[in-house]
Amino acid sequence: MNEPGMISHREPSLRGTEQFAELLQNPWVIDTYRQIGERQKKSIELVSKLRPVNATSSAFFPFHAPAAPLCVARAQGSRIRDVDGNEYLDCFMGWGAQALHGHNPEPVVAAVRDLIGTGVGNGYFHELELRHAELLRELMPHCEKFAFFHSGTDATFAAIRLARAHTGKRLVAKVEGGLHGIHDLAMQNTAFWYHGYPDVPYPEMDNRGVRATSPLVGVANASDEDILILPHNESSALELIERHRNELACVIAEPVSTSFPFEEESIAFVRKLAVTSRMLRVPFILDEVLSGFRSGIGGMAASHQIRADLYTYGKVISGLGLPFSALGGRADLLDIAQSSGMSKTDLGRKTCLHTTHIGNQLAMAASHATLLHLRDKGPDYYTQTRAKVSWLRDRLGEFSRRHDIPIKLAGFGDFIGCFTVIGDAPVHNTREFEAATNPLAMYVLTLMLRKRGVYTFSIPMLFTGGAHSRADIELLYEHVADSLLEMQREGLPLATS
Repeated sequence: MNEPGMISHREPSLRGTEQFAELLQNPWVIDTYRQIGERQKKSIELVSKLRPVNATSSAFFPFHAPAAPLCVARAQGSRIRDVDGNEYLDCFMGWGAQALHGHNPEPVVAAVRDLIGTGVGNGYFHELELRHAELLRELMPHCEKFAFFHSGTDATFAAIRLARAHTGKRLVAKVEGGLHGIHDLAMQNTAFWYHGYPDVPYPEMDNRGVRATSPLVGVANASDEDILILPHNESSALELIERHRNELACVIAEPVSTSFPFEEESIAFVRKLAVTSRMLRVPFILDEVLSGFRSGIGGMAASHQIRADLYTYGKVISGLGLPFSALGGRADLLDIAQSSGMSKTDLGRKTCLHTTHIGNQLAMAASHATLLHLRDKGPDYYTQTRAKVSWLRDRLGEFSRRHDIPIKLAGFGDFIGCFTVIGDAPVHNTREFEAATNPLAMYVLTLMLRKRGVYTFSIPMLFTGGAHSRADIELLYEHVADSLLEMQREGLPLATS
């Protein structure tokens, strides 16, 4: 294990690597790749030309790269079409950012079209900033003031900086498995797929929590002065917050994490973190980048009564894939980044969160139209989405019992989740959840779905909402069931390895 301050560099697990290599030698898997390759020859050709000149395309996402990446030519509603002319039912929806209304909803397209060619784009105040902040205040009355950014990473980074500026303290507490973006503090002990858990051993826990561990080459393991890693879903997390109350600048947590996508148990734990932090006068940051607006307007802060000092939002508050995120919360904390109006009086009293393209007006127009469209749909939007997801979960449960295949739709809100190959034994924290899943079976399920015209990126994800009709969900179930039966016939081990 690296010492704090060293640059992280760990070899992949031999067990995991050997299992994956063996899987890729399976003749049936080889034939599946061949079929996919025949379908998308032009995509494969273009990706091969892209690799030498572009390192950060989603096609090359480290730890999460899709097999045989697509080059997408068109998108509308719940469908995407690749450059080879193949149409796919899209369950990925741009990391879920398009899941509220599907690709290119007309009210959002019209709002951006109206602004193109008339505004200045960035660097100037536009009335839209006021109108959008007022809309967010209407939808999220638990926030007094807002700041606008480009990504969830920006929002969580800004929240931590504001908390440190407000308290004058340095130590940040986060929960093991929490996914708060890719800045250096957020990447400590983050989602398990970055680390290779459980094949790579989990870091040790002692009376100071979990040992800080970075999964990224070039990012050091954070020092004890910078970060406190709280055990997930353990009472000792509350004890650690109380013990370090005088050192803590803030505590940050997600209402529910993709590292443990079980809403009832997660919410209870996070609410305890929030109550404990606020009781001890430690600023609490509720990261709603994933969950915001997925459990009703107002997010999980409203639907589950989780009080925080700062709230971060991203993903579905954007529109058309134009980068947009927001930070909301107590005005006195956000005021630390706002000029007093006299530059000289700002010296030594303010922090800065501004970048060249902050508050980009096209992105803001897309966000504004997206949320107005959601508000106009009203509560029926959420009722209909829950009905679709409940139907799918019920059918999967029946399928699992009938065919003895351990498949579940694990997820939260309305809706972010994954078709997960996992046994029936209860899991209580992120470590147990990862150990109970079968990642190789999920990888193959992704290939099976691609072959059938369902796109899920790198694992069998499902981001849904208004994007998918009931007919789409029924078709998806048929393809998932058919894929799993093919995997069973071919003898792929579906139990947890």
